[in-house]
This record gives sequence, C-alpha cells and structure tokens, in this order.
Amino acid sequence: MSQSVAVTVRALATLARHAPPDGRLVLPAGATAGDAAALLGLDWAAIGTVLVDGRPADQNTRLGPGDTVSFVPPITGG
Repeated sequence: MSQSVAVTVRALATLARHAPPDGRLVLPAGATAGDAAALLGLDWAAIGTVLVDGRPADQNTRLGPGDTVSFVPPITGG
C-alpha cells in the first residue's frame, strides 16, 4: 500500500497564488481536500467550491492517486 498520493491541483482566480508551481502535490495516503488546502496555505473560508475530478467535494473528501482537486473562490457579482 502506498504511503503517499500525488494529485494535480488547480487553484483558480484569486486562489491561484497558492497553487504549486508544477500543479502537483504529494500528500500522505488518506489525505483529504481539506488537508491539501491546508498544505497550500488556503483558508477554507476563502474557498467557494471544491471539485475532485470534476465532482463536487468538501474538506472531508479523500483524495486518491492521480485525482485533480480544484479550488474555486466564491463567485460574487450581479
């Protein structure tokens, strides 16, 4: 069993400065989207939407090898 998982990270718009330069992040096996956000220095309150492989997720969603996790800020406007 692997002790780590490599995922692709997309941090969009105002969150982009938190994305790893190569878009890849290695986390311990069993890590969640919340763990990834914390490692990137993202404040969970600043995240409007999280997607894992294009599906809605939350901070407790476990990440697997090769997953793509996308962090999107809240959308505002009118």
